[in-house]
Amino acid sequence: MVTTAADLGVLMAAIATPYDAEGAVDTGLLSTLIGDYVARGVEGIYCCGSSGEGLLLSADERTAVVETAVSAAEGRIPVVAHVGALSTREAIELARRAQQAGASALSMIPPIYYSFGIEAVLDHYRAVLDAVDLPLIVYNIPQFTGTEFTVETAGELLDDDRVIGLKQTAHNMYALERMKTAFPDKAYINGFDEVFVPALAAGARGTIGTTVGLQVELFQAARRLLDVGDLAGAQRVQSRINHVIAELVAIDVFPAAKYLSGRSAGGAGALGDCRRPFRPLSDAARARLDALGVTLDRFLAEV
Repeated sequence: MVTTAADLGVLMAAIATPYDAEGAVDTGLLSTLIGDYVARGVEGIYCCGSSGEGLLLSADERTAVVETAVSAAEGRIPVVAHVGALSTREAIELARRAQQAGASALSMIPPIYYSFGIEAVLDHYRAVLDAVDLPLIVYNIPQFTGTEFTVETAGELLDDDRVIGLKQTAHNMYALERMKTAFPDKAYINGFDEVFVPALAAGARGTIGTTVGLQVELFQAARRLLDVGDLAGAQRVQSRINHVIAELVAIDVFPAAKYLSGRSAGGAGALGDCRRPFRPLSDAARARLDALGVTLDRFLAEV
């Protein structure tokens, strides 16, 4: 299943990577997690991004995650593989492996740590695009990478037919609208769950998010309400989405979201802790998350 821009107006879960008791990637739990997500209405899987601890995994582990996700999805929904890496050489290798594994599309942050100029960043993307035959979603997450994509800096990439979209993990709705206006045939995908409704209003066609798997029913409800012109109703649902997000952020967003995501694969905490240097959740944090799970169940029941 190769993805096009038209396929990206979906609710895509940025999936956590499960570990077993020894800290190895647990592909069985990953398959279970994806099966539950598909059954509940998740419309795409995004592997090895921030939520999946992609930069903390080895190349072999990242490949195993993509292979497992493709197998578990069984062609029902697209599987996007994040292949961002420190070096162009590594990103190319990950991209080739993802293509061989059957990924629907690639996504990639710009190279990080060194202060690369925009021409070096564009060359990095072109090298990966030239190495494979899969479409690419540019991943704009400037607070982590130091590179912000706008209509000026991303224009050359968005003008490339092999680039089918941009994941806007930034609160800059103006920049999103300007890119949408200049390159209307591309898919602009929200990356911050807390601004799902505003991003759709600014021109986003779908979302890729840390909490989509946790509360896909709320995202579905917000989208339905927007589709029928009920902005106030959509805003009320967004407020509930944001209540969950605020609690996760107050604790430690990625470990906290991973803990609750385990509810789809055997119980809260079933996916294991995030890898160091993330700190394990305290008993107090786990108790707070268990209470949040009760609230979340109420929100989902009331959709």
